[in-house]
Amino acid sequence: MPATLKAGSATANITPPLGTRIPGGFRPRYAENVDDELFAKAVVIDNGTTRIAIVTCDLIAIPEKVANAAKARIADRCDIPPAHVMINATHTHTAVAIADLLGVDEDTEYTEWVPLKIADAVELAVWRRKPARIGFASVDEERITFNRRWHMRDGTVRFNPGIEHPDLVKPTGTIDPEVAMMFVEATDDGTPISAVANFSLHYIGTDNSNALSADYFGHFDRLMRHYLGDTCISLLWNAASGQINNTDFSGRTKWTASGHQQAVKMANVLAGHFIVEKQLMEMHETLDLSGDLATLTFQRKQITAEDLKIAEQVLSVPQGAYDAYETGPFSWVVGERIPNALVDVYARECQRLAKLPTQMTAPVQVIRLGAAAIVALPGEVFVETGMNIKSRSDANPTFLVSLANGYIGYICTDKALIEEGGYETWAAKSSLPDVGTALTMETLVASMLV
Repeated sequence: MPATLKAGSATANITPPLGTRIPGGFRPRYAENVDDELFAKAVVIDNGTTRIAIVTCDLIAIPEKVANAAKARIADRCDIPPAHVMINATHTHTAVAIADLLGVDEDTEYTEWVPLKIADAVELAVWRRKPARIGFASVDEERITFNRRWHMRDGTVRFNPGIEHPDLVKPTGTIDPEVAMMFVEATDDGTPISAVANFSLHYIGTDNSNALSADYFGHFDRLMRHYLGDTCISLLWNAASGQINNTDFSGRTKWTASGHQQAVKMANVLAGHFIVEKQLMEMHETLDLSGDLATLTFQRKQITAEDLKIAEQVLSVPQGAYDAYETGPFSWVVGERIPNALVDVYARECQRLAKLPTQMTAPVQVIRLGAAAIVALPGEVFVETGMNIKSRSDANPTFLVSLANGYIGYICTDKALIEEGGYETWAAKSSLPDVGTALTMETLVASMLV
């Protein structure tokens, strides 16, 4: 007879010091305040023979070296193998420079320290295990997310083109409305241990871009603690949302709030769904658990000799002064050209990418929890790819988790790379994969879900 489940949850504070560089734009920002602390939030689930750990970090990304360092410590101190540990980032744009990202250099002191704190969260969760039961649910929420890539009258595709822009034609694609949920509670008295939600929404934003904050992902955790008590540590996983945000550029949905006020509203929408579905979940005291890691091999975007020549020219003149181009100016630009104000950023990215191997790898993971599955992918996945993966999965529900175990940037569809272009496709360490990567990843995941 299968052993009764045990589960525990814990947090570790991963807030960096003031003055740290903040990524998420095209130029460095520096932390001058803290709106709310950043955390690594962990849940450990144990069925007597297999132990699973899931950790969500209030960061913009999780580089593979950071994930691997944390996993090595977790394996050593908690006896949980790397294949059974998922570490993902929420994608808040008001955190710390966890990697070299678009003109913002990695904070190496932080990246050496934070794996220890991530591992601490897991170790504390292990110590706090108690007999538990787990339930799952899924609902659709179609009213609060929108595709941010739009076809324009001039034939180009632009991201965030402006609300009610006169040249809007139509979005390039759809959204994924699914809210997948997991609830963990103690079997003896129903004390909440953890609430996990998975939703496709890039991020929302805050009031001060120079203040550290977990964004709406942090508000979700605090709201769930308010509703369910301080024992409930809540994780909000970003699903496939590479081009999905909270702004309706058509103008049909007009929000009256912004910043933290809007973030709280949207977090409340998801929390509200969770509170309702929690009442109806079938709770399981036993579950089969497993974890599997595979390696995605992909080609990075190619940087030509001419690209490097242009990059040198761009960087030889003052910022914004290189404007002698009508298209591109780099070989990998399709459609909309790079704005003059940003061309120096991408010139540096050309130089960075040219030093990387042309063939690269990244981890892909599948964790099974009974009939449910977590598919953990190493970047900012386009919504079409996420929906394709879920359509081929027999799990119920399938949690599609972006920004997990590694970071290769935007994983665009081939159509976006070949025909549409736009910001997400521009070659950078935040957009490494070339044509064919998304399809290769879909096939790999499908083989892992069999």
